[in-house]
Amino acid sequence: MLKIFTNQTSKTLQEYFEIFKKIPMEIAVFDLQGKFIFLNDYYFTNGIQHKEFLNKNEEYYFYRLKIDPGNLKIRQKYFERAIKSGQLMRFTEKLYFPEKQRTFYYKRIFMPLFDEKKKRVIAIVLFGNNLTHLVLSQKELKYLAYHDRLTGLKNRDAFYDQMEQIVVESTRNRSLVSAVLFIDLDNFKLINDTLGHDYGDHVLREAARRIVKTLRKSDQVFRLGGDEFVAILRNVKREVDAGLVAEKLVNSLSQPYQIKDEVITSITPSIGIALIPRDGLKVESIVKNADIAMYEVKKSGKSGYKFFAPKMTEYSLRRLEIVNELKSVIENNAFNEQFNMHYQPILSSNGKINNFKIIGIEALIRWNNPKLGKVSPAEFIPIAEESHLINEFNQWIIERSIRDFKQITKFHNNSLYLSINVSPQGLKTQTFSRSLQTALLKNHLNPKSIQLEITETSLMEDDPAVTKNIAALVGMGVELAIDDFGTGYASINYLQNIPAQTIKIDRSYVSKIDSDIKNKDIIRAILAMGKSLNKNLVAEGVETTEHLEFLQQNNCKQYQGYLFSKPVDVDSLIDIFSKHNMEISLP
Repeated sequence: MLKIFTNQTSKTLQEYFEIFKKIPMEIAVFDLQGKFIFLNDYYFTNGIQHKEFLNKNEEYYFYRLKIDPGNLKIRQKYFERAIKSGQLMRFTEKLYFPEKQRTFYYKRIFMPLFDEKKKRVIAIVLFGNNLTHLVLSQKELKYLAYHDRLTGLKNRDAFYDQMEQIVVESTRNRSLVSAVLFIDLDNFKLINDTLGHDYGDHVLREAARRIVKTLRKSDQVFRLGGDEFVAILRNVKREVDAGLVAEKLVNSLSQPYQIKDEVITSITPSIGIALIPRDGLKVESIVKNADIAMYEVKKSGKSGYKFFAPKMTEYSLRRLEIVNELKSVIENNAFNEQFNMHYQPILSSNGKINNFKIIGIEALIRWNNPKLGKVSPAEFIPIAEESHLINEFNQWIIERSIRDFKQITKFHNNSLYLSINVSPQGLKTQTFSRSLQTALLKNHLNPKSIQLEITETSLMEDDPAVTKNIAALVGMGVELAIDDFGTGYASINYLQNIPAQTIKIDRSYVSKIDSDIKNKDIIRAILAMGKSLNKNLVAEGVETTEHLEFLQQNNCKQYQGYLFSKPVDVDSLIDIFSKHNMEISLP
């Protein structure tokens, strides 16, 4: 279009004006003094008649439309260049309207018009395309790309971009100290599991608000995802200053959360602090060290803060490796590839000397990871619980062990029962009892053949979801057992009122029968209490004939342990059943 104009300079200005009237874009023509001599109908005047601006300069245009005059100098600069050079001048401008608090964005071109005979510039044409919608869309996309929609905080990508910048600055000047605070909300997943995600979202928004309010305006806050936040404190003069900020955050985030009719008091923060450059000058190492320090707080009982120290690394690296591998299993649905269920028989005295009947089996998970090798359940299960990953494993354990149990009962269809361990977090999941019922129906199994092992501490929790799940399980006919009894604080009065039919004596007491007289007294007391309440009693961890003899002498009739059988896979278990006709004899 512009090429056509420059090739037809013999036209009069009026002829150009007629052409400009038909072009659907903003066009204005100025004389060499910068006064309007033409405006087409598309040129923005905010409702003011165009003729008012004729023979007026752009200062008047900005004044009448109440545009911030800040950008006027830029327009005037390109106007003068177009006159002097006789060349097209392209530029982008933004017009800010203070009263409306709105900004419009334009792509502009100043084009000189020439007098063909005298070879001189006689006027300047201003073409304009309104890019406001495009610019705002781009800004919105950029905002969405770098901000968390739920809280409005900057997100993970923005955090890593900022960290790269800080590392560059700190590498150049090592006297610049910044603190990176990793903030994790303790017990947050329980809010989602018990009250629902709507309540969880309210907690996250309120937590974000409290963090921002606690920090300086120069500090930055990010949400990495889930219940993980990060704060970056710039220009920290003393280490203790970062600690004081962390302490304020602990106090603020630990206050009750009022959401609808609920008052949530269980949320506290665990905060890990890494200092730049002291704790690293690579983004990955700084992030890892802050994360390690945060998990040290979790390990120490939550609700607090710790600075990173090199001594934390060995344990925490192992822990982080396990967490990452567990997450990978969940993300890739690799349960069947890496996990397997083993089963340990539960036996009862049948009246014959050294001969015991298998009455049940306990399902025990085993993990063989391609990177870590065999990982003990005693190591990875607590980590899965702390990392809020256990519910996914609970679900898989239930489905897999029930499926295996169906296979076992095809060969040995008797009164055998399956005992499954349930984590406290599992019971706090609203859908737990329904998921179990679905698995039983799918495999055509009687709920009465299932026993769930629950710790006494989880039974004592005053949690509506736990109460609801237990009631549903009992209503289905599922048996309950108190696992690891003796390690919690359950009283006789409490035991009378809970619907558990079985008490399992913790292996930590049984293992010390030979060496600790007090343990013998504790076991006798547990047995006496259980019998008075008409509970079944199972001794775990029976490994020697001395253990067995003591338990038999004190009228304990059900046992589990390596003395009888180690945990074995389902095929080996079926083989044991076939060879020994559901009985195990000791030499």
